[in-house]
Amino acid sequence: MRSFSSRVVVGFFAYLQFLFTPSIAFTPPIILIKLKGCKNRCSPMPFHHMAFYDDFEDFEFNEEDEDEDEDEDEDDEYSAVDDAAVADFRSRMGNIFGDAADDGEKVVPGLKNESSVDDLIRRATSSSGSEERPVEWAKPIESDEKIEGGMILVANPAKFCSDFGDKVKSPSTSLLNKFGLTLPPPADLGPDRRADLLPVLCIIDRHPLKGSHAVLLNRRTGYLLGDLEQQAGEDDLPPPPPRLGAFMIQPLWFGGTSSGSNQESSSSSGLDMLHQFPMTDGSKRLTEDGLFWGGDPAQAQDDLSDPSLDRVYTGFDFRFFVQSTRWLPLALEREIREGTWFCASVSKEILFKPRDRMGTRRAKPLWTEIMELMGGKYLDIRNDFYSDDAPFP
Repeated sequence: MRSFSSRVVVGFFAYLQFLFTPSIAFTPPIILIKLKGCKNRCSPMPFHHMAFYDDFEDFEFNEEDEDEDEDEDEDDEYSAVDDAAVADFRSRMGNIFGDAADDGEKVVPGLKNESSVDDLIRRATSSSGSEERPVEWAKPIESDEKIEGGMILVANPAKFCSDFGDKVKSPSTSLLNKFGLTLPPPADLGPDRRADLLPVLCIIDRHPLKGSHAVLLNRRTGYLLGDLEQQAGEDDLPPPPPRLGAFMIQPLWFGGTSSGSNQESSSSSGLDMLHQFPMTDGSKRLTEDGLFWGGDPAQAQDDLSDPSLDRVYTGFDFRFFVQSTRWLPLALEREIREGTWFCASVSKEILFKPRDRMGTRRAKPLWTEIMELMGGKYLDIRNDFYSDDAPFP
């Protein structure tokens, strides 16, 4: 079966042939690409210069040809045809570009900066029309660096699991309780579920006298923000409209076992939020790539429709937390020195990536993805943790 990329190449060649070939009467060439399920929806139109397409007469896909052996033969055949077409195209375009350079007349729209025919071919064969994917990364931070807002703490499984590491011992009960765990994550849960229970936290701030403050990133309460908005009507009247309607379906996250933010930085609703929305009044910027903490959810909701925004923002750019995690002064520094935490800088795209179950398959845990992206010894720890499963390459 003809690959889609080969069809794109042919269509692109036709477009360039049409632009660079002199003619008196113009009949725009139209390539008919018929995919499965498109039969009889359109009909081919004649090309202005048919000689270029002599080798591509059998361009339509025959949906009745579905035998695997025949498909493999067709792939080999079309591969040879494509190679020949590329070679012929390179020769033709070399001549055309030479003439065009002398005349200084014809320019291909959008391709004027291409330096060679090979550049044009690479552009034609590369995927087109797709937006650039957000950059996803995680980088380790040395343990002796200063603790500051936006730093990510990733749990060392040797400190939280009783059956992991060279020196197997029971984890500290106080350490487990601090993150809502009563027992070490048992092995029979499977590596993904255990990884979900390993704490991953985002540092909000550190104060030499007040200590460090963070929120858990991988603990859900089981509630949605809309559950907090439900109110019983008085005198049989319907409840008032939700105050935070734009965030109704957003999960409510468990930030830890300590109280929430300081009163002056907490919203009037008693909720704290981690978000990517730069126009929230009273918010604190944590990272250079645009991670923010705090602000008023109601004001943020009103500004989501601001036409001056650089992109469309939705409720999925916010995370709402109840409670948080706190350490006394120098306590977190001691835990880091003892190897309880791996410190990392992580892109906001990773932190806000949806991790809901996808059908019967579980999404990759946040702990797992960060360890994989950091690579090196962290990837080795991840693979040891998943030793019963296939290692990550």
